[in-house]
Amino acid sequence: MSDRKIDELQKLYDNPKVGTLVQEICEYYATQDNYEDNSYRDEIEPHEIVESVYGLFCLQSREQILDEFAIVQKKYPALYESVSTLSSTLLINMDCHSLEQKYAEKIADYAKDTSADEVLNHTESFSRSSTSLSEAVDRFYSWLHSRSR
Repeated sequence: MSDRKIDELQKLYDNPKVGTLVQEICEYYATQDNYEDNSYRDEIEPHEIVESVYGLFCLQSREQILDEFAIVQKKYPALYESVSTLSSTLLINMDCHSLEQKYAEKIADYAKDTSADEVLNHTESFSRSSTSLSEAVDRFYSWLHSRSR
């Protein structure tokens, strides 16, 4: 990861206008850019699953997340380069239901004996009952690990 991205990431963590989920997403994508020869694929979840989980939870509070990505774009342009695809996907897809369904199906295909509806129900439940979206993501991963192959 470039020195500029490291510097921007440190500043991002100190910005109270950007929530922990967007901070986590920025760190994930910025560090993923640094991997050579796809070695990041050795992580716990495949990147398709991580990206689908992030997308799904971003949709739970889409407007707020888009506002936070706008701050990242303005103040931390090197970091934004890493997350611009996700940000654009959230911005462009006005039919959130079909995007949610797409993410949920990817996750359901990964998890053992799990339907897309179960994924969506747990996403909504964890989002409502957690103090933050970042906490909801952690709870979702705990549930997902109990279902994984």
